[in-house]
Amino acid sequence: MLTGTAGASAQAPELVTDRPDQTESATVVPRGLLQVETGYLFAREGDVDSHAAAGTLFRIGLGGRTELRLGHAGVMGTEGRRGTGDSELGAKVNLIPRPDGWLPELAILGGLSLPTGDSRFSSGGADPSFLVAFAHELTPRLALGYNAGAAWESSADHPDRDAFVLYSLALGAGLTDRLGAFFEVFGDRQVTDPAASSVSADTGLTFLLTEVLQLDVSVGRGLRGPADDLFVGTGLSFRLPR
Repeated sequence: MLTGTAGASAQAPELVTDRPDQTESATVVPRGLLQVETGYLFAREGDVDSHAAAGTLFRIGLGGRTELRLGHAGVMGTEGRRGTGDSELGAKVNLIPRPDGWLPELAILGGLSLPTGDSRFSSGGADPSFLVAFAHELTPRLALGYNAGAAWESSADHPDRDAFVLYSLALGAGLTDRLGAFFEVFGDRQVTDPAASSVSADTGLTFLLTEVLQLDVSVGRGLRGPADDLFVGTGLSFRLPR
């Protein structure tokens, strides 16, 4: 999510999550803290339903405006089959903290997907990716975030990785001190086959139960290309205090 909905305090820095939207925030977890972001996702493409439960991202603040990222896709199921998905190892580095002027907050992210999942739900290869994340605080309750990057994805059908250009744009609003909302457009473009490119849109709400505990819900649909016709998610994010 682009921005928290409650002000930070000296005891509890603002909770800024990278879910439920697809746009990664430009903010990193403070040094010495662990932030856990987990959830459930239902998707439908044509007449095929799929599920992903307990997909989880662990974000560990290392200091120096850097965080370590450890992720797992969770337990996945489709067409009567079930198995675990792949894992991911990565890092986020904040290069420009929240400025007072027109410059955006800026971070870079690098990741490596590891083929730890069951064969039906794994890419079968170690796949790299990177993103550049930007964020603008338009008003105290309105923020704009956008990402641009690339990913290289393995598949069982292809001996070589497919290269994709990734992008997203999200507008986030603090409706109250604890309730937030977002609207987002995101997609990808396959370098070798533009016809396989996709565009989707989603929207959702976040609710801060405490300064370090957040619930979320989101819904979206594919607009063009090989994207899910419908997807619905819900999740929980929390940060362990010092």
